[in-house]
Amino acid sequence: MLTGFAHTAICVPDVEEAVRWYTDVIGLRVLSPPYRMEGPQIQQDMGELVPSPVVVTAAIVGFDHGETALYDIEQELAEAFPDVDFYPAVGSLRDRRRLREVFRDHRPQTVYHAAAYKHVPMMEAHLFEAVENNVFGTRQVARAALAAGCEEFVLVSSDKAVRPANVMGATKRLAELVCLGMRPGRSPDMGPDMGPGTSLGSSPDTASGESTRFVAVRFGNVLGSSGSVIPRFRRQIARGGPVTVTHPEMRRFFMTIPEAAQLVLEAAAMGAGGEVFVLEMGEPVRISDLARKMVLLSGLRPDEDIQIVYSGVRPGEKLFEELHASGENLVPTPHRQIRVFAGGLPLAPHLEDGLRTLRQATEARDAAGVVMCLKGLVPEYNPSAAVLRQAFSRQTGSQPMLSQPGVHPRLRRVVA
Repeated sequence: MLTGFAHTAICVPDVEEAVRWYTDVIGLRVLSPPYRMEGPQIQQDMGELVPSPVVVTAAIVGFDHGETALYDIEQELAEAFPDVDFYPAVGSLRDRRRLREVFRDHRPQTVYHAAAYKHVPMMEAHLFEAVENNVFGTRQVARAALAAGCEEFVLVSSDKAVRPANVMGATKRLAELVCLGMRPGRSPDMGPDMGPGTSLGSSPDTASGESTRFVAVRFGNVLGSSGSVIPRFRRQIARGGPVTVTHPEMRRFFMTIPEAAQLVLEAAAMGAGGEVFVLEMGEPVRISDLARKMVLLSGLRPDEDIQIVYSGVRPGEKLFEELHASGENLVPTPHRQIRVFAGGLPLAPHLEDGLRTLRQATEARDAAGVVMCLKGLVPEYNPSAAVLRQAFSRQTGSQPMLSQPGVHPRLRRVVA
C-alpha cells in the first residue's frame, strides 16, 4: 500500500480513456498544494501559478465492469509507464458492496468519474439503464468517495447536459446536481441505491469525508475517444465509403484527448468544492466538413472517390450543442481555457424527493413516470418524440407513478 505523501487516483470507466488521461498528463507525477500538474502538455500553462512542486508517489486504480479494457490498459501501462503503479479492479459502479471494497483497499485521494452511457440514440431506447447508470451509479460512487474520506471527486460531464433534448443529457445534468448535493453539509440522505449488494431495507453509508471536494467539468466531444465519430469515419473510408453524416448542418464541439486530459486535471485542481467548470472548446465544427477533411487526408476525393451520404437526424440529437445556457453566468479562471459558473449552479428544488421518486419509477419500470420525473428535476429537459412515444405507449390502466399521493406537485407539472 502507498503511505506518506502517496497520491492515489481512482479512475472509473471509460477506464481506457481515463487512465490514459491521467498517465499522459501527470507525466513526472508531481503534485503540490495548490496542486501543480507537471508533464509535457501542461507545464507551461500552470508553471507560474503555483509554488515549487513536491515530488510524490502516485498510483492509479482503474475500476471497470469490463475485464478486457482493464487487461488492455494494464498491459499498455506496464510497457509504456513501468514506474506507474496500476491496480485493476473489476466491478460495477451499481454494486455498493464492491465499491466499498475498492475504496477500503486502495483509499484513493482523488476520484475521476467518467463512467456514463453516452450514446444518445441508444439511450433514447434504454431509458431505465441510462437512469440507473448515469444518475444512481454516479450517486453510488460519490457516496463511496465521501464515506472513504477522499479529498476530491471529479465528475466528467457533457455539453449535452445543457438544455438537454435527450435522456443522456438529462441524466448527465442530474448527475451534476447529485454531485453538487453531495458536497459537505449538503449530502442528502435519500436511502440506498439500487444494484447488487444493496437492499431497500439497508441503511445508507455514513459520510465521513467531510472535506471531500465535489466538482464537475463540462465539455464537448473528445476526438478518438470511445463512441467518437472519427473511428467510424475511418472504417467507412477504408471500406471505400460511403461516409454517413446525419445532417449537413450538424455541428459539434471537439477537443483532442490530450487537451481534454490536461484541462480536466487543471480544472479539478482549481476546485474548492461545488463548482461546475466549463472548458473552452472553440468554435463548433460542422460534421460534414470533418468527414470531407478525413477523406482528403486519406488521399481521396469526397463525393467522387468517397460519397458523403446524409442519413437523417437520429432520436434525441440536436443540430447544435451548447456548453452553457444563456442564463448561466460564466466567469474566467486563471486558465484562459477554463471558466466556472459564478456562485455555482443551484440545486433543483425537491432534489431528495425527486430522486426517491425517480428510483421508484425506475424500479417499477414506469417509463412515463421516469420521463416526468426527469422533467421535474431538470425543467429545461425537452424529451424527444421517440422517448415520449416509448414512455406513454407503455402505460396501462394502472395509476402512473407521479399521480400517486405524496409526490411533490412540482414533479407533476410536465410539458405533455
